[in-house]
Amino acid sequence: MNWKRLSLTLAVTAAALPARLLGQAACNVDLGKPGQVKDANSALAKAALFAGKPEQITAAVKEAFTKMSKEEAKVIAANPAGRALVLGNAFVELASLPNGTAPVSRTSLGLTGDGNIDPVAAADSMYDIVDAAGPNCKDQTEEGRRKIYAAFINDAVNQYNAQQVDSALALARRGIAIYDGYKLAYIAYNIQGNALQSKDDLNGAVASFMRMTDLMKGDTALVEDRKNTISNITQVMLAHAENLEGDAKKAKIAEAMAHLQKVLEEFPGDAKAEGAMARAQIMSGDEGAAARVFGAMAASPEKYSEGQLMDAAVNAARAEKTKEAAALFEAGLKKNPYSRDGLFNAALTIQKMEQWNASEGHIRKLIEVDPENPEAYQVMALNYQGAAKVSKHLVDSLRKVALDAANDKKTTTAQKNTIAARVKAELDPAEATFKQLNDSLLKYFNRYQNSKAKVAFNLWSHDGTKHVLGGTVENISDAAADWTMKFDFLDATGKVVASKETSVAGLASKSSKAFRVEVEGEGVVAFKYAPFSGTPW
Repeated sequence: MNWKRLSLTLAVTAAALPARLLGQAACNVDLGKPGQVKDANSALAKAALFAGKPEQITAAVKEAFTKMSKEEAKVIAANPAGRALVLGNAFVELASLPNGTAPVSRTSLGLTGDGNIDPVAAADSMYDIVDAAGPNCKDQTEEGRRKIYAAFINDAVNQYNAQQVDSALALARRGIAIYDGYKLAYIAYNIQGNALQSKDDLNGAVASFMRMTDLMKGDTALVEDRKNTISNITQVMLAHAENLEGDAKKAKIAEAMAHLQKVLEEFPGDAKAEGAMARAQIMSGDEGAAARVFGAMAASPEKYSEGQLMDAAVNAARAEKTKEAAALFEAGLKKNPYSRDGLFNAALTIQKMEQWNASEGHIRKLIEVDPENPEAYQVMALNYQGAAKVSKHLVDSLRKVALDAANDKKTTTAQKNTIAARVKAELDPAEATFKQLNDSLLKYFNRYQNSKAKVAFNLWSHDGTKHVLGGTVENISDAAADWTMKFDFLDATGKVVASKETSVAGLASKSSKAFRVEVEGEGVVAFKYAPFSGTPW
């Protein structure tokens, strides 16, 4: 069973780091001597005057290289940090040009030696010299490093959202190489962790997310994001454990529980961590402790948010605690009745309990929310299949009663007639119900089989009153298509707070296209969209 979870937003900012605190020692890099450093720095300053003019910027950089190359050994001996800072800044200017991060011929830049030079690696190498020159010198190189880093990470985000995972991973790693150790490097580790997780490198993903949380620590604006990342680390660990056997599995569960213990020490009473700990306890054999955690949450849902209840429900479901999971999903849906993931997961859980009537309501609302998701129709078909089996059993049982009575030599004709009449009174509606269920099964299965579109979501973020929804539309039909997506954004009561349309035009057969919509509104917690015109139903 796959538990559907929307991914977190991959976003990047290139904002400057906080200014140095009073009392901290400054990094004193002299850019005024010797003359080569001063002249090269002056030449490089011209680049700032040529924004948007690559040829002039390149010329200013080459001039700086030329001036710095005079009596190079003496310059290195006299002022290694000053020389390195100017050259590092020069390589940053080159790397910031279109296609500037690719290796370039040394001779084309007026540099000595043969072959190519990588501007990013060269900038990093020069800045490393500056960083080692004294306390707080990393502050001196942060701006230049960030300029390259931001470009890599913005490209990595775009590649990841376009499902080009290998490209995103390569770009994130280049960003880490130039910017590791600074707080904003957590974004690159986020991309790297997600990419490695998608490639089933779970140990690598955990290491990336761990590094991410280290870099985020202490930033009050990132507390919730950091807690979400910590929770994801645990889920990855436990998912990894589920695929292991014997001592390796025990070791991975123990590692996850040790991690969770540290989390609960830092965030006492955190519902996500408690739910994950309960799941780990079940996996380790301590089902009693886990049952108490899930039971306490289900008994007092008012103490928890929708997200906390849904996370706990997912943990309970993964731990095969179906009854507890169903109760937690239902509690979460009372707080947000239009939660797409909540509806899907609740339906799957209740189906597992073979409560077909109860799950049908959730699936109908899921189809209202997400009408171009073929899986929703598949789940409804499976629901009718389950209900039809129950109905078939009743029909077969009634027929057997009639047949047994008819063949029983000890039963009088009057008794047989009475039994036949009673069975018929029950059998006729039972057969009609069975036929209706089979007809509905075929209807939804055909809708699933004949789907022309498949909508998937990979972004659902909130920033105050601003809400961003993103994903992809896949054309799974045999013909090109033009579709309009009409979204309604809802509050917890289902009231429409905002609406937005976006076009997905010129979508070739068997291809997909990304979409992204942004709205403003108070209290938005869910969304739904209208069925596409021309899709079968």
